[in-house]
Amino acid sequence: MKKNIIESLLGIFVLFGSVIFLLIFIDANSQNFSNDNYTLKAKFLKVGGISIGNDVKLRGVKVGVVSKVELNDEYFAVVEFKISSEIKIPDNSSISVFNDGILGNKYLSIDPGEKDEKNVLKEFEEIKKVIDFESIEDQVSKIIFLATQ
Repeated sequence: MKKNIIESLLGIFVLFGSVIFLLIFIDANSQNFSNDNYTLKAKFLKVGGISIGNDVKLRGVKVGVVSKVELNDEYFAVVEFKISSEIKIPDNSSISVFNDGILGNKYLSIDPGEKDEKNVLKEFEEIKKVIDFESIEDQVSKIIFLATQ
């Protein structure tokens, strides 16, 4: 009987510990961009697999999340993304698609232009300077082409 009580207490302790670690993990890996944010967009020729939920980074720091990816009438890939309202993006910024390592997720990277408090992007405005995605195959073919000349 005494052995059952010790095993039960140990099981309860492990269960509570697991729940606490799970809650800490969920809290550490989630950032809420649903309340204080604004939406921007960009038109790409090639997005290279960007999908809803991918990160938007500014100088390597996550500042937003991709909220919509669709084709427009001119067959451009229009990507909408939410940015934290604390971050003001200059209107002369550029945006590109990057890999998180060789097999990692794709993410949008914003390279901010010159900081000017008057010329910042507002809700639903578009980033005009876009650098399209280049796959590994595209990069290798460029290298081979340069080497053969």
